[in-house]
Amino acid sequence: MQPEQMRAARAALNWSLDRLAEASGVHRNTLSNFETRKYDGDPEKVAAVARALRAAGVIFIKENGEAAGVRLRRFRQGDRVRFRPETRVRFDYGIGADEVGTVIAVEPHPPATGPTYRVQVQFERALVPFEFRFEYELVQAGPLSLESFIESSGMAMIPLSHFVPNPSLDSEPHLETDLSKLPQELRSQIIIPSADDKLRNTVEERGFITSEANPSLILMWRQFPDGVLYTGPLG
Repeated sequence: MQPEQMRAARAALNWSLDRLAEASGVHRNTLSNFETRKYDGDPEKVAAVARALRAAGVIFIKENGEAAGVRLRRFRQGDRVRFRPETRVRFDYGIGADEVGTVIAVEPHPPATGPTYRVQVQFERALVPFEFRFEYELVQAGPLSLESFIESSGMAMIPLSHFVPNPSLDSEPHLETDLSKLPQELRSQIIIPSADDKLRNTVEERGFITSEANPSLILMWRQFPDGVLYTGPLG
């Protein structure tokens, strides 16, 4: 992450340095010095800041012949959100400032309303119909779908003998080749290329089940840590 990316990410989220300091656990002065290039940044602290920004929905765009940048990912079904402090919309529905709701519908892409789009959110006390995305801020990312993995990684096809371990919640998708690093947690998820029969057989033997997603990718869920297929409802 470059200093310019951090400034751009804060601007996109409308976050102050104090807000980023609270979210990342990095002191405000350290953040300010990094943004103004007075401080190169400790790698661990820079990583902590990047994690906090990614958790809020920021996608970092690497240099590709042009300057590095950032953008906000689209909300998706299952995201946990709350109204931004600046919004007036929540008063129309009696929603408290810290109440968290779940995104249940997202306006199709490309959105009919131009560069912005609307989402429908279910709160405990009310269903808020389609309001613009900028009225909300991300609290907790929902499970990562195949579509959002492709969007965030730019990879339409995973290379043979590679897999994506547990791309769920706030974890950042990344390719892996070491089978010993297959996730072990209940209901963890991986993605592999469907053409890689050897890898597919290996992960199935470990207790995963497969779901065909498209001609190049397979979505998999581990049902039980010991490899026994669990057929009852998951709690």
